[in-house]
Amino acid sequence: MRQPDVLMKVKEILSVSYLFLDVEADFHTIVPVVICKERKSGLICKVSAGNENAFQTSSYLSALGKMNHLLLPLVLGLRRWAQLCEIDRPEEGGLPPHVFALMVIFYLQKRREPLLPTYLNQGVSFKHISCGRFIQPESKVYLLHFALC
Repeated sequence: MRQPDVLMKVKEILSVSYLFLDVEADFHTIVPVVICKERKSGLICKVSAGNENAFQTSSYLSALGKMNHLLLPLVLGLRRWAQLCEIDRPEEGGLPPHVFALMVIFYLQKRREPLLPTYLNQGVSFKHISCGRFIQPESKVYLLHFALC
């Protein structure tokens, strides 16, 4: 199935779901998306297909959300605040939605007693990660590949 076909199917499914409002597709952007509003929170959701960066970011956020139950409510609260202040609209000069999640993650990592692990500091914490290994690609940058086992 090709990318436009996948997105059309996603649009079709979300359109009949009670959980989402205002479902529309935007295929004229650099990364084609289906845009909808989550009924309960009013937050805007964007779904893309074949976007590896978005997939990796979503996987990272999901893994961190499983590590600490505070992450999701804090992110949703900050996103709601940003929506009320109208600073969550990148097309109007605001910030993209995932930035608010990254702000909360940064805060939870940098507290005096961190609630989430940090990966780029010298004091790497693995207490929440069951399986993890460092990968050194051809560059001199170390990447941490982890899975919650």
